[in-house]
Amino acid sequence: MTDTAMANVSLEGVPTVEVIKPANTGMPPGRVRFAFKKLDADNSGGVDLDELKTGLAKEFGVDELAPHVIAAMEEKYNLHAEEKDGKKVLTAKVFGRYFCEVMFRHFDKDNSGTLELAEVQEALKFLVKPDADGNKVAPIIAFPPELTTESGEVHLPISWVFASMP
Repeated sequence: MTDTAMANVSLEGVPTVEVIKPANTGMPPGRVRFAFKKLDADNSGGVDLDELKTGLAKEFGVDELAPHVIAAMEEKYNLHAEEKDGKKVLTAKVFGRYFCEVMFRHFDKDNSGTLELAEVQEALKFLVKPDADGNKVAPIIAFPPELTTESGEVHLPISWVFASMP
């Protein structure tokens, strides 16, 4: 099914949505590209771990990131950072995925390894641009029924998030 066809699917009780402009799946979202540019203040093409910790805490609007978020940041940084000009840095080519991982961990408040529906909505509100009045409204999302418990709770794993990334 094409992106346009998927966008025009009508779910029971949910109106059909018209896509104004399909997402460019060949590059990270603008918010992610902009975050990298802000963190790479010296335009070196890379950011080190200290810049990431400080910058992403500021990006997420917190004084400091939770211990489980910092642990995940350090682990993923050590896996993906590369040597550049004698310094270990994370480059733009891997930053989108790194940002997604850190954001997932940040919004996974209970460190369960999944995002419950309220956590998903908070993360999506973080990502969307505010409307003309400054309000941020989380978009409507669809997810597979197998990610819903018998009691109706939603638990989205990070693989669900990564499946929609370029």
